[in-house]
Amino acid sequence: MSAELDRFGARNGFTVGTTGVAGQAYWAIQMLADTTFSAIAGDYDGTLTGVTIGSGNIIYGQFNSFTAGTGRVIAYKG
Repeated sequence: MSAELDRFGARNGFTVGTTGVAGQAYWAIQMLADTTFSAIAGDYDGTLTGVTIGSGNIIYGQFNSFTAGTGRVIAYKG
């Protein structure tokens, strides 16, 4: 499995928890539990704050920081 993750850029590591550090780039965020973001910053269209994203879903994009008000995530570093 690690070879597959390396192929998609996960060789840069990941963060597990509820907060992504400002200034760090994340390319994907996977929900470990139903998650609602209270803050999220990055390069994407629309809004993700206040929206509950179900457990197991993955969002892809260029994210700079995030705070999950509820839930827990794995954020893959870019």
